[in-house]
Amino acid sequence: MILSRRKAHFYLWMGLAGLLPIAFLAALIWRPLIPTVDEAADELFAAANFPSAATETVMGSETVSVNGVAVHLTTAETAGSEQILMIKPTQPLQFSDTLVYWSPSDTAPETVDEDATLLGQLSGTSARQFIVIPEMQAGSGYLLFYSHGQDTAIAAIPLPSSLFP
Repeated sequence: MILSRRKAHFYLWMGLAGLLPIAFLAALIWRPLIPTVDEAADELFAAANFPSAATETVMGSETVSVNGVAVHLTTAETAGSEQILMIKPTQPLQFSDTLVYWSPSDTAPETVDEDATLLGQLSGTSARQFIVIPEMQAGSGYLLFYSHGQDTAIAAIPLPSSLFP
C-alpha cells in the first residue's frame, strides 16, 4: 500500500474510533421517549385478569394452608362493583398445570365433580384474580387445587366466610 494512503487510513480510523462512541452516546441521550404501554393495553390486561390501575376496596383477607399448600386469599370490590377473589401462593407450587375449582360441597372433595366450577389456572407464586360467582357468597364451599398434568387433587381449602362480610 502507498505510504500516503496508509497514513490517510490510519488517521481516518483514529477519527472514527473517537467520533463513533460520542455519536452513539449523543443518540442515546437525544432519542425520543416512546411509552411502552398506553391506555389501549388496559383492555388486554382486563381480559387476562391482571390487576388494574383502578382502586379496589379490600373486603377480607386471610392466609390458609392445607396439605402443604399455603395461599393468601383476598376478596375485593373493583371500581365497577365487581367482586374478585385474589389467590397468591405463599411459596412456589410444585405441581404442573394447577387448576383452581370452586366446589359447593360440605365436605372436602377428593376429585373434580360435575358441580365444581373452574375458576382458572394458578402457577408459581404469582397472584391471580378470579371473579366471585354468586354461589361462592351464598354458602360454604371449597377451593379445589387440581393438578391437570398429574391428574390428582392437590388440596381442598375451605373458603373462609370472613372473606365475604
